[in-house]
Amino acid sequence: MRYLSAGLAAAVVVLLIYTSQLRQDIDQLQRQVAVSSGPLQGIKVNESVVLSPAEVESAVKGLATIIADNSGTHLVVQAEGLPELTGTEVYQVWLIKGDVPQNAGTFVSQGGNGALYYTFEPQEYDTVAITLEPDDGGEAPRGQIVLAAPIKRG
Repeated sequence: MRYLSAGLAAAVVVLLIYTSQLRQDIDQLQRQVAVSSGPLQGIKVNESVVLSPAEVESAVKGLATIIADNSGTHLVVQAEGLPELTGTEVYQVWLIKGDVPQNAGTFVSQGGNGALYYTFEPQEYDTVAITLEPDDGGEAPRGQIVLAAPIKRG
């Protein structure tokens, strides 16, 4: 009987310590959620342009937005109605200055929708474009342009 009582007492102590640790973890997570879900501060939209489809009859739509905040300048590209990808195909976003393209990254679409967030150094770019590429290894555009628009500044 003594061993059973001692074992139960030890189990209760272990459960109390474990419960205390879980409460601390929950409190910490609630503080993190409160901080991260607060209103965004200091974000400025520099420019927002509607991306035009390369094919006139296309139902593809897109939007490119250049924003600035305390951490830098960012490009947010959203597209919908994109053709489904096959094999290793990807969509690649380009910032273009004159005839020099700057790779802003790749994305794959799901259900015809896709998006990309890219942080970059501000420069004067003339165009933002999305191309359909055979894979994600291109240093320069190799595929066809799906969406594009002129931009005033980067």
